[in-house]
Amino acid sequence: MEPTREILWNAGDHARLIIYLLTTIPFALFIYGFIKRWRLWKLGKSEGLKLDRWGQRIRNLIVEVLSHRRILRKPYAGLMHFFLFWGFLVLAIGTTLIFVQMDITWPIASYAFLQGRFYLWFSLLLDVFGALAIVGVLLMIFRRYLYRPRWLDSILDDLLILVLILIILLSGFLVEGLRIFSTELTLHPDWAVWSPVGRGVALILQGVGLSPEMAVALHQKFWWGHAVLALFFIGYLAYSKLLHLITAPLNILIRSLDPSGFTKPITDFETADSFGVSKLEEFTRRELFDLDACMRCGRCLENCPPNLSGKPLAPKRNFDDLRSHMEEKGALLRQRKNLEGGSPVAKALIGGVISEDVIWACTFCMACENVCPVYIPCLDKLLDMRRYLVLMESKFPFEVQLVFKNMENNNNPWGVGRGLRAEWAKDLGVKRFSEESDPQVLLWVGCAGSFDDRNKKVAVSLVKILTTGGIRFGILGTEEGCCGDSARRIGNEYLFQTLVKANIQILQGYGVKKILTMCPHCFHTLKNEYPQFGGEFQVFHYTQFLAELLSQGKLKLTKPIDKVITYHDSCYLGRGNQIYEAPRRILNSIPGLRLVEMERNHLYSFCCGAGGGRMWMEERIGTRINQMRTDQAIQTKAALVGTACPYCLTMIGDGIREKGQEETMTVFDLSELMVQSL
Repeated sequence: MEPTREILWNAGDHARLIIYLLTTIPFALFIYGFIKRWRLWKLGKSEGLKLDRWGQRIRNLIVEVLSHRRILRKPYAGLMHFFLFWGFLVLAIGTTLIFVQMDITWPIASYAFLQGRFYLWFSLLLDVFGALAIVGVLLMIFRRYLYRPRWLDSILDDLLILVLILIILLSGFLVEGLRIFSTELTLHPDWAVWSPVGRGVALILQGVGLSPEMAVALHQKFWWGHAVLALFFIGYLAYSKLLHLITAPLNILIRSLDPSGFTKPITDFETADSFGVSKLEEFTRRELFDLDACMRCGRCLENCPPNLSGKPLAPKRNFDDLRSHMEEKGALLRQRKNLEGGSPVAKALIGGVISEDVIWACTFCMACENVCPVYIPCLDKLLDMRRYLVLMESKFPFEVQLVFKNMENNNNPWGVGRGLRAEWAKDLGVKRFSEESDPQVLLWVGCAGSFDDRNKKVAVSLVKILTTGGIRFGILGTEEGCCGDSARRIGNEYLFQTLVKANIQILQGYGVKKILTMCPHCFHTLKNEYPQFGGEFQVFHYTQFLAELLSQGKLKLTKPIDKVITYHDSCYLGRGNQIYEAPRRILNSIPGLRLVEMERNHLYSFCCGAGGGRMWMEERIGTRINQMRTDQAIQTKAALVGTACPYCLTMIGDGIREKGQEETMTVFDLSELMVQSL
């Protein structure tokens, strides 16, 4: 006789019909619950979501969901989720095959494919992956309730889910053990070994003296109990955080494929009555869907510099608040109450659900988005609320008013006269772009390199290196304007677009093709956001360009710098544009220089605190972010800190002074170190 087993063995008379009837209930409940969530997402405005590059999207879905690539960046949390996911996936596939066997092949021929060698391997896989699922649940329980990382909060729903899953898995093995005890342990022991966990349970039952009659009776009771729990689980999906089993893969599939930190423009300045977001309904449906795609894993909290420095910004918790607000608005809508007037009324979004301190705390460092396992964007929602405050209510930190005025009048945040923009280069013989006969590249100096005394030295270093490398380059001089990064991220989209259009007109007027930037913020904005307005250019950060010159032998670094250095990854160079290795290649090319990494580096680098326009705002709440990053640098015991961003150079330099470490630590831009070694 070939190895096999009878489907619905011992389930009782009319088991098939009863199962059919019972199954309709949880699936109906799931569909009803999902439709309720769908209606909540539809509270948002339609954005005409356009999806392209389906091949890439499907590849992303397969890689992220099946391999858990992002989740496994944290080994413990990643493995526990990986075990549970694959355990449940294989068990779900196995259950589906049983239904196919029972309901499709059964009228034709009994045991059509669940027999022989296939059945044995089928049994082994279900046991192994079921055991992995149990391991995953136990690891989750230990982490959530014993280890208890501070960013992982627990609610009743979490406990109910873990207990429910564990009981389903354990009861499944108990049912299997009772079946094997009653049918295979003595009659077909060579079959039983292919179900090692179930066989182990059967041996335990045999050892405690359970009678065959009692085993059959218990099997039937536990079989139905297990079936009812599994069906309850299906119905519960749409009413718990388990909904992310559906929404998270969907979010990965339809996520934006734009670079990190990419910001959508306001396109209707001439016709819109309002700008930004002040009410939940002004978010897009896609943005409201994000709230239910969130796995609530807390990785955003673990890596958010404002949160870690004591600011009220807490992406996961802010999402929880927004989700509750969405449900509140949905309830009011169902009650046919006016969403904004009448009684009862929903809490105000800005100042109620999300405080202004939360909105202004963000440095737009992209740490939350880059560690999120399901690619949920967080910055778009905060930026839209900033846009409303700035453009509609003129409410922003007091010191920002002067920054806007400086940008409007002098085309730079420092407020220095535009006519002095090229003073730093007057003795260097640098040609204006209009004077260079055949320039290879435009050196975009940026506002910091033009007006900030510390960063003028960096601009001078870059000129020396490019000249040594034989590069034909030019600058725009007084025609260069602020790229607009700070204006956009503070929320003044109108000012940003004014600056952008003026710059594009000048760049296109000179026929500029290739731009070399000193600042990662300029780099990101020119490269990723100017194309929104017709500004298509080849844009490089200087570390990319100089690393290539070194590899080609056009630059040679020969003078040793016998010191230990740690490198600080700029947010907009690293997370924003995935440029991690070029700066390190430069440092490793300098003789004698020994690179040591801070604990938070590469993708997990810690923001200097200046991004998102925070460079121009006072930091009044919690610990200063730049001081936290400086402490991380001090822990390496390095004598030097290397940066490749004007903001980072300024902020870490301030941190070193504030920490009283001027005698033991110095911060340099990488170009300055290259000049020392040329």
